Amino acid sequence: MKKIKNLFFVILSFAFTSMTAGAAIAATMVNVELVGVGDSQVRYGAYSGLYELETNGLDIINAMCDDRLTSVSIGDVWQATEFTYADIQAGAPVKFASLGIEKYSQVGYLFSLLGGVSFSNQADINLAVWEIMSPGSTSLTSVATVFYNTAISGSYDNFDFSGVMNVLTPDPLDASQEYLVSAVPIPTAIWLFGTGLIGIVGVSRRRA
Repeated sequence: MKKIKNLFFVILSFAFTSMTAGAAIAATMVNVELVGVGDSQVRYGAYSGLYELETNGLDIINAMCDDRLTSVSIGDVWQATEFTYADIQAGAPVKFASLGIEKYSQVGYLFSLLGGVSFSNQADINLAVWEIMSPGSTSLTSVATVFYNTAISGSYDNFDFSGVMNVLTPDPLDASQEYLVSAVPIPTAIWLFGTGLIGIVGVSRRRA
């Protein structure tokens, strides 16, 4: 009888562990299409900045590629898994997991800056992201170097990008590039409105 009880608790423990492990990564599978390069800018032979993706044939969202070494063309379609900060902390199979999850915190910090900078600075941030995820894959402008050095300084290795950034990891991993997207999808028009306001403020200050 004692052996039966012990076996019961072992089975119960295994079932509970399996359930909690499955619940730890609550990822979403989406169909993705690259529909445009948005307001990205050509830097060192590649478009750098925010691209335009269509997800599940419905929403067009802005996204930043973190994968400099994989090519993708407008019109390409693939499947991706959308991972959150919590998913990545729980061991989600993101494309650059082997580099350490602190790399995603570093780029998460950089991603959090996008809404308050110019298109040119967005391109610089993307260069810094590429250098973090694929060291040596790109050259850096002076501004990108500042972003890069700040991100890898150690101050943002545990940056919590919950509610700021999610990661669209291709499935399988070599199917396409990996993209960083807003945790709360922001239509492209809102990004344009925000960067437009920055320009207006800049003009107003110069006139003043």
